[in-house]
Amino acid sequence: MKILFCTNVFEVVENGPVKFANLLLRINDLYPEHELRILTEDIVEPRPNVHKVVISDFWKSSLLSQFIRMTAYHRAAMQLREAFPFDVLVYNNALVGLWSAYRFRKTIGMVNDDNNLTASWRHLGISRMGVKRHVFRFMEKAVVWQAEKIIVNSDYLKGRVSRIYGIPDHKLYRLYKAVEVPAKSPTMADMIDPSVPIRVLFVKNDYQRGGLFTLTEALSLLPFDFVLTIVGPNPADREKILANLKKYPNISEDYLGKVPQPEVLEILKKSHIFCVPSHQEALGVANLEAMAQGIPVVSTNVGGIPEVLDQGNCGWMVPANDATALARAIDECIRRPDLRAARVQKAYAQVRRFDLNTMFANFVDILSS
Repeated sequence: MKILFCTNVFEVVENGPVKFANLLLRINDLYPEHELRILTEDIVEPRPNVHKVVISDFWKSSLLSQFIRMTAYHRAAMQLREAFPFDVLVYNNALVGLWSAYRFRKTIGMVNDDNNLTASWRHLGISRMGVKRHVFRFMEKAVVWQAEKIIVNSDYLKGRVSRIYGIPDHKLYRLYKAVEVPAKSPTMADMIDPSVPIRVLFVKNDYQRGGLFTLTEALSLLPFDFVLTIVGPNPADREKILANLKKYPNISEDYLGKVPQPEVLEILKKSHIFCVPSHQEALGVANLEAMAQGIPVVSTNVGGIPEVLDQGNCGWMVPANDATALARAIDECIRRPDLRAARVQKAYAQVRRFDLNTMFANFVDILSS
């Protein structure tokens, strides 16, 4: 089977879907009977099996950017098909595949979050973002209905897409995103010593959706000193975030902003606790990465996070936007080394369900069925 995988972003690895796109090229080595190539606008230098879609900066920044992408990717895919006669066309962002869904029978779309699903006029109003979200929701629904199959990354998201878009169950497939899992069960190399600053790591581009200010409030309620490392938010948000942190004398900031993915892994290994108390989350790949490295995870009981944390058996889960409950969970994580160690070990066993080989096998099965 020949597979062409289309992704807007490829070189700038900042979230789960882009990590997934980068990992997919390994299919060519693991499954020599298949061949996968990438089609993307986000590449500077040519790479083996990676092809570039040329879209001008003017159109990328325009209100019509997604409409331009639809035609640009479809046209580029059909031109490439002359040299690479792919059997299936997969879009990492289902929206971009709308035109292909109507023009090429074996088009598959991926819905990786519930941003468009939850769009409502009451919350977004008639602002530019509100109008954009509603247009995207209409387009996403059209793709969901027209594409041959739709892939989502959690049972939570599968249920949301089925219920809100009314898609038949036989078209929906759940594919968990994967992480690289160490061959041996990790040990907590740096145990938590409450007498010195405790290193807490927060990784999320959308820091508001990730509940950063709930986290800072929770840490302020505890009788410990913390170093809070913040990875992900845009530089424009730095001053607002630092102003919030200045209110809490027991929190020292370590604001890093955008960080290349390999460096994030190194930062993770030096952290005591990983905490992204999200208000909304389709799956939460960053939690999986922390679990794979033996870092205790404190998060929230929303979206696909319970699937990752095995309903809290592999970490701590609290209601979203509840700083008091979050503080209690972090406090227990710090004060109970026995419980912390037990949950870290359970987390390692759990994360092996999300290993790369399982993901690749399931992905190929979905495309082949």
